[in-house]
Amino acid sequence: MTRVVIIGHESAGFNAARQAKIVDRSAKITVIERRTYPLYHPCDIPSAISGEIALHSLIEDIRPPHVELHLGSDAEEINLDRKIVKTKELKSGRTKTVSYDSLILATGGRPFRPPIPGIDLDGVYEVKTVEDANAIINATKKAKKAVVVGGGAIGVETSVALRRRGLEVTLIEMVPHILPSALDKDMSELVAEKLRKEGVRVLCGQTLDEIAGGRSVNSVLSGGVEYPVDMVVMATGTRPETELAENAGLEVGTTGGIKVDQYLRTSDPNIFAAGDCAETRNIITGEPTLSQTASVAMKMGRIAGGNAVGWKEKFDGTLNTLVTSISGLVIGSTGITTKKAEEARIEVISARIRTLNKPAYHPEATPIYVKLIVKSDDRRLVGGQVIGMTGVAERVNLLSLAVQNGMHVDELANMEYCYMPAVAATVEPLTMAAEAVLRKL
Repeated sequence: MTRVVIIGHESAGFNAARQAKIVDRSAKITVIERRTYPLYHPCDIPSAISGEIALHSLIEDIRPPHVELHLGSDAEEINLDRKIVKTKELKSGRTKTVSYDSLILATGGRPFRPPIPGIDLDGVYEVKTVEDANAIINATKKAKKAVVVGGGAIGVETSVALRRRGLEVTLIEMVPHILPSALDKDMSELVAEKLRKEGVRVLCGQTLDEIAGGRSVNSVLSGGVEYPVDMVVMATGTRPETELAENAGLEVGTTGGIKVDQYLRTSDPNIFAAGDCAETRNIITGEPTLSQTASVAMKMGRIAGGNAVGWKEKFDGTLNTLVTSISGLVIGSTGITTKKAEEARIEVISARIRTLNKPAYHPEATPIYVKLIVKSDDRRLVGGQVIGMTGVAERVNLLSLAVQNGMHVDELANMEYCYMPAVAATVEPLTMAAEAVLRKL
């Protein structure tokens, strides 16, 4: 009987436990999780902040069958030689050890707190946990003005959520445009325009230089301008939670994530890592990268769980496929942007089209934008970005499959698609974008 211990029970840990039991029903699976509840959905925290959904609905009591789940328990130490994990019950303080044959680290990530003067003042919040969301919701009952720092998906979504609570909101992003890891600047501007229409002040190419106040926040300084605020929300991303792994002597990669091979094994062959804590590789560039999406964490967890009990499945890397939404506008992307291609010295050609998701005469027709990024030499798709009101996630998923399988833009242009006025456009927007690229080629 294989003894598998999993540290962490979110997307990666949950799927690791589930898959290990599927592959080897006789395996003894023990999961250690410091939270007191089994699962929650961090991606939907902005929806709870806005009031669209109830905060308690983010928590689910879902447990893999025939798995021993220890909630409210913290993993304190790993002994590689003895193959044991020392744990501590947070409520009672009791400690014990758990032996393993295979260990899976699914410790996730922790919010990044940049070294900004005043960041520890009252009124500065993070967007990571249910408890964070509850604190933000309570703060909005008295606050009138807020600053959100970070123009990634969570920062953009949180900005709109706070506007729906009636606050004046300023979004600060240090690079020249929002959603920089997912979108090129021309596509990003469509999102910024939507934010402005929602009443969010968008400041790009600026840093948050200081948070000021006595005990609590009362203003921030950015770009030489002081803005009076009642609360600051830091949406500056997360960093891999690797302290446990590093203390055990496991190797950490250049990105700060736990280094793993194609089978998600760490520098110790009996230990695997999956999800936000692990370093993986970009499928297009081959470079080390991190992925902080639930969908990739679930995939990595499934593979790590299976491999921990004898599977031989490879994880080839990530495209960091993403989808987000603000006030009905859906934004999706997969693969690399033109800027990322330039940094990786990959010569590309791109084209962007604007069309309608249905025939123009149809009352429900709305604009949809598609941008494709293609390698100049072999005409392979390496990236795609889609923005519209409907059909975005489905098209991004299709583009992800196309990029992952090395599809040529010619093949996408020749794709057979369906058509029915009430459901689909006369010409599929993806083929229209592919034809635009071909004209440039």
